[in-house]
Amino acid sequence: MKKTKRLLALALALGMMAGLTACGGSGKTESQPAAAGTSAGNTGNAPAGGASHYVNDEGKVVVNLQRTEGMQSLNIWNYTSGPNYAFAEMVFDALYVSDHGGNCKPCICTGYDLSEDGKEVTLHIAEGVKFFDGSDCDADDVYTQMKYIAEHKDEMALFATNWKYLESAEKVDQHTVKLYLSEPFFSLEISLAYTYIAKAEEIEQYGANLFSSVPSLNGTGRWKLEEWVDGQYLKYVRNYDYWQGGDFTNVDILYVWFITDPTAQNAAFINGEIDFIDNVNVDLRSMLDVVADQCTMKEQIKETMYYLQFKMDGKAPTSDQNLRFAIMHAVDRDAFCTLMGGGTVMNDFFTTHAEGHQPDKPAIGYDPELAKEYLAKSNYNGETLVLLSRSDIEYADSIMTAMADYLNQIGIKTQVDMVDTATMNSRRADGTYDIFMVNLATWDGNALTQNLVPRVVQDMHHNGYVNEELNALIMKAFGDMNAETRVKTLEQVGDILYDLQGPLVPIVQIVGTPCVRNGLTGLIENPLGGYIFTEIAVEESYLK
Repeated sequence: MKKTKRLLALALALGMMAGLTACGGSGKTESQPAAAGTSAGNTGNAPAGGASHYVNDEGKVVVNLQRTEGMQSLNIWNYTSGPNYAFAEMVFDALYVSDHGGNCKPCICTGYDLSEDGKEVTLHIAEGVKFFDGSDCDADDVYTQMKYIAEHKDEMALFATNWKYLESAEKVDQHTVKLYLSEPFFSLEISLAYTYIAKAEEIEQYGANLFSSVPSLNGTGRWKLEEWVDGQYLKYVRNYDYWQGGDFTNVDILYVWFITDPTAQNAAFINGEIDFIDNVNVDLRSMLDVVADQCTMKEQIKETMYYLQFKMDGKAPTSDQNLRFAIMHAVDRDAFCTLMGGGTVMNDFFTTHAEGHQPDKPAIGYDPELAKEYLAKSNYNGETLVLLSRSDIEYADSIMTAMADYLNQIGIKTQVDMVDTATMNSRRADGTYDIFMVNLATWDGNALTQNLVPRVVQDMHHNGYVNEELNALIMKAFGDMNAETRVKTLEQVGDILYDLQGPLVPIVQIVGTPCVRNGLTGLIENPLGGYIFTEIAVEESYLK
């Protein structure tokens, strides 16, 4: 099949369907995306002769990756989803860099000094850092961004918690910036690792509109974003002038394709159109047997959970604690794990490796008769509960359908609403839901910064519940520099959430099975599950 025809097939399939049922791909012109890189019929093994799978007609090394969830926006300051983090760390270097497992190391910031009270942080800025336009990234840029964050942090999802205690910034000299905090906090290095630096002049000129279009992205990272087609793909090109050296990879062009349908993912891999599947569907793994000698699959427990959030404003039916316990005893979460191909029924709010996890606490078990007893004690009066989730979350439709059936069996009326990301964000912002389900990662083993503080204390999704004792404990843990006492406080937080079964209730911690085509190297294993792709490369033997 001609490569341009395969590209057209993929583009049409992506454009016509939210979840693909067919997949084609590969184009060889720089104006069009290349789904899988190269020659039709070559599925990725190092060839005995002829063109490499990874080399296109212009001699460029091309790699194609797949993700299920697409990007919500280019604005890395306002969105905190996995795809947005992955995009940010490709295009922008941060003050520190994280492996997302709690291990951070210097990057643009070579190190820092803390005052005795922990409220003054002196950042030392690396020399030789360059933006894409060739200009220097120095203390002016770091100072301007930190000053902007201090003044606008409550308007930006990424920084509302990460830099909650940042009051002001000061430029000391061309390579030194001082930060002033109202309170010390334990996750300083994690916050540094999610502070991707933009250019001072552009922050001053564009403010919150800095990330409104691809041409405006003037980063310092290893990759430049050349094209983003919403819901379809991202196209990156290597930054050959990267300030730490452009030889970090031999890949010239990198595509990330947003393919939601698991059958289409497998078909694209078999046909040589993608080189990586983010998570192979358990029921379809045998489909890849025909290319078993051309790839590696590795099952990983992810530090990612599916959780429910209940509306608890005192008016919604789910404000009733007995009703919430009825719901949790009515659903068979072991069955959800089976549906998803594995996983762990969560017994508390914390994933396996997160601070505060109590492995000996018993999980709320599946018990329909006990669920009926709780329902009888509740004030439930036959209202229809709307079960809301996002259509692009893997297995969400099946889980919500099963959950509705479980609840119907004990006498709770339900309606399942599967919506797109924009509608979900709108519904949560308005607080117009009874129960919603999404997935959530515990970044860096830290359940405070992206989870407890924004979702419970700050009520970012407007569930309407306020518990001053709970909030005080969460903020006490957030400011505690001592790991031992912080963990004990988090265990108290977990006990309260367990007794409430709300406002957030974890369902399962998930298993993922990425599929990697032979020849790919430089993938950094991500403790959250999957890989970090900033240094992805192709083994030289696969380029001949």
